[in-house]
Amino acid sequence: MAQDEAAAAAAAEPVVSLPVYVSASVPPSSRLELFQYPLYARGRPLPVPATAAQRGQRVTSRWRPHANRVEMEIPLDMRETVYNHDRGMEWAENSASMGVIPTPGEPTVKQEDRAMDAPSRFDRMRLESHAVPNATHYMVGTVRDGELHLVPLDAVLQLRPSMQHVDLMSQAEDQNRRMPTSDDEGDAQDARRAHVVPLNVSMRTEAQARTALTPRFGAQASSGLATQRDAEAERWVDLRFSEAQGADQLLAQQREPLACTTHIRDLF
Repeated sequence: MAQDEAAAAAAAEPVVSLPVYVSASVPPSSRLELFQYPLYARGRPLPVPATAAQRGQRVTSRWRPHANRVEMEIPLDMRETVYNHDRGMEWAENSASMGVIPTPGEPTVKQEDRAMDAPSRFDRMRLESHAVPNATHYMVGTVRDGELHLVPLDAVLQLRPSMQHVDLMSQAEDQNRRMPTSDDEGDAQDARRAHVVPLNVSMRTEAQARTALTPRFGAQASSGLATQRDAEAERWVDLRFSEAQGADQLLAQQREPLACTTHIRDLF
């Protein structure tokens, strides 16, 4: 028993003590956000296949500042051994309305041509951001020369694959199934020739009834829909994506060490 207590006490002892500084190096006009990629390997750059790099493709991104939404496009590996070209043509045809995320600095004409012309293959995977709720105040830390520098984060976003192309594909398949045959077209024409009697009907849905009974719920729902509409109407800002390391910019310029008021044993 005494040996276990001694081992626990030894494990609770700090390995090293570092002075901690809070950095204010990020300008007020800028934002520092942490991007998480749950489906990609940690500590590695986003994968850009060699074949995509040879085609001149790169990671592109855009941002809606007020809604704080980020989208990225990552080129796909289109080698015959790993890519279904027939299926890729179907995806490209049905997801043409999604357009592409341009690279800042490209000529305007080139960007318009890329947005209007559907790619012959579905050659990009789009990622969209999902905000991580703030359970506390998050910071990012940098250890340099025996010092720990902390910088407050404005937000934490997880970027996951967008399923918009799947929805568009499903909609196209549903429309194809609903297309009338020759017999159905004849029946539809006969129905249009029939006498039409105008009829006004007022229907009250369950959601409307619940809204009428609970005004607070109705106000919250209306506010949420308005926020969603405003976010969708906001214009995208094209960003230049870079894997450059910028840890030096996060170091504190003024050395004012922080004093820890929590006992080391209270941390475990």
